[in-house]
Amino acid sequence: MNNDKTQNLHENEADPRLRFDAFTAGVKNGGLRSVTSINMLVCYIVATIGDKVTAQNIIDTVDEGMIANHFETADAISRLKKNGVIKENGDGTLKLLDSNTNAIELIERDLPLTVREKSIKICQTIIAREAYQRENKVEIAENGKGYTVKLKISDKDTDFLSLELFAATKEQAELIKNNFVADPIKVYNTLIDSIFNN
Repeated sequence: MNNDKTQNLHENEADPRLRFDAFTAGVKNGGLRSVTSINMLVCYIVATIGDKVTAQNIIDTVDEGMIANHFETADAISRLKKNGVIKENGDGTLKLLDSNTNAIELIERDLPLTVREKSIKICQTIIAREAYQRENKVEIAENGKGYTVKLKISDKDTDFLSLELFAATKEQAELIKNNFVADPIKVYNTLIDSIFNN
């Protein structure tokens, strides 16, 4: 990964965390405040998660974790794509080009461990949540007295779970939906355990 492509991302650079040249709106203490660090984080996430992560996944990750500024992260992704550091596949997922993979060890050294661990955990959760939303359905419908929340876990042509719950308010219905979407398998396993274990 050369200097021209990554904007001073090389092993002789001073600690990038000390170069506060990025916007910091929406960033918690301990978050990234330099353009170079944000470049590094994007590369690290893409390299660690592989061909599963999209640009939007990364942006959602930094937003949810308040790790880096939303717009700085979007700019970093665009810049790294333009400079040939990462490539966007036909399905929108990102890939770190082979010629740049040898810089990951450098990135791991320069990025704080807490930032690396937090970003990967959040990003994996976001990707899993998207997969659950595609594969499992939640419908909310008014029923005159409140709301009916229909939960369904499916695999191709088989419905493993089809469940209807009553919610008195829209807020309760949305809470049920969000908790189900976050981990539908946990909901399924808990229900099965309660049925079969006396």
